[in-house]
Order: sequence, then C-alpha cells, then structure tokens
Amino acid sequence: MKSSTSFVPGGELPGLLERIERREQSVRLRTVLYSLLPVALTVVLLGYTATSVRTAQKQVDGLKNASSTYTTQIDTFKKGAETSKAQTQSLQADVENYKNQVTQLQTQLTETQKSLSEAVNLSRAVRNIDNVNAKELASRFPGSESLLLQLLDLRQRRTKWKTGGQSVQEGFDSASFAMYILRQKRVSGIEPRQGESLSDASRDLHNRLPTTKQPRTGDLVFYPAGYAMFYFEDRGEGAFVLGMTPFGITALKSDFSRPLGYRQVQWP
Repeated sequence: MKSSTSFVPGGELPGLLERIERREQSVRLRTVLYSLLPVALTVVLLGYTATSVRTAQKQVDGLKNASSTYTTQIDTFKKGAETSKAQTQSLQADVENYKNQVTQLQTQLTETQKSLSEAVNLSRAVRNIDNVNAKELASRFPGSESLLLQLLDLRQRRTKWKTGGQSVQEGFDSASFAMYILRQKRVSGIEPRQGESLSDASRDLHNRLPTTKQPRTGDLVFYPAGYAMFYFEDRGEGAFVLGMTPFGITALKSDFSRPLGYRQVQWP
C-alpha cells in the first residue's frame, strides 16, 4: 500500500525557501510602508497646515495694517470735518458781524444825513443873543432875566449835547436839559418820583405841565425830533426859543419848525 504523503524533491527545497523568504520580506515591507504612510500623510498635512497658518497670519496682519490705515484716515477725515465745521461757523459769525456792522453804518449814515438836514434848517433859524440882550429883555419881561442868564451861562460853559444825558458834565438832550433847568428852578409839577432818573422824567415832561394855547416868556415849546425849548418874546425881532440842540445851547426863531404844543411853566 502506497502512502498519500508527498515529499518535495531535495533539489526544489532551496527555491521554495527562497520564495517563502521573499514573500515574508514583501509582507514586512508592506507592513512598514503601511505603517509609514499615515506618518507621511501627517507630516504632509502638518506642513500644509503650517503653510496655511502662516499665509492666514500674513493676511490677518495685512488686514490689521489696512484697518489701522483706514482708522487713521477716518480720524483724519473726522478732524478735517470738525475743522471745516469750526471754520464754517467762524465764517458765519464773521458774516453776521459784517452784516451788523453794515446795518450800524447804514443807521449812522441815516442819522448823519438827518443831522445834516437838521443842521441846515437850524442854521437858517439861529438867533444871536447874549447877556446884553438878556438884560434888555428882562427889563420888559420881569422874571425872565434869571432864566436867560442861567441858559447863557451854561452855553458859555459849552454844555454839550448827549442823548439821554443827565448832568452838566455829561451833557443833555433837549428834553433832559429842559427838565434839568426846571428842577434847578424848583418848578412845581415836575418833582422827581421814586427811582426815576432825569432822563426817564424828561420823556414824560410834556404830560407833567398844563397845556396852553398861547405861550408866554418862560413857557416850554415842544417840536418834532424831541426838541423842548424855552419860549421868549421879543417885540422888536420876534419871538425866539432857547434850549439844547445837537449843536449845543442855541437860540432859534420860534417858527424854525411847526410846534407840537405848548406847556405852561409856573415859575416860583
């Protein structure tokens, strides 16, 4: 009976062993390669990631620089806008100041033209009078000498015109000058009220004295433009008025302007 076991011929054994060894080497090599492949992939991925991170960081740095530049530009624009706004406001203020100056100059021009017109009218009506005339008038109109002499004395002292003025040193306007004289002479009806200034009282002067249709020497005559003048009679050269004008204490013909009314003065 023959056995089923077969034996490799002796000449084929070395080749078989060699094939087995090569197969084992191949297996080991594949095993090594399979084990190295994840490491290689990891290295590649790490390198790619590092490169991507560096690129991203550069982009971030670039964006930061750009943002800083834009912020600086925005701040510059804001400052420029604020400066422009301040300059605009300053220019507007200058324009308003110029407008106010022009308005004031126009007002002054109008007042100057008015004063010149008044000067022309007044100059035509000026009446020369001095202390000699005062004495002659007083001889015919007893009681007027004291008033005339006081007015002429103040004229000699160059008492000047000042709107709203309240003293000899400061000056007077026409109404405040008349009120000053009346109070100096202690005329009744114009006594000071509590807290009332001379200027305030003078604006109400025509309401504090009785009305008269025919003035007498020493009465007050009211004219346009706020003139309040003392009335004097001169049968020789005609009636005249004396009081404060923009050109100082001046004697004028009584008809230099149409009177607004007469007020009677009760001299003490």
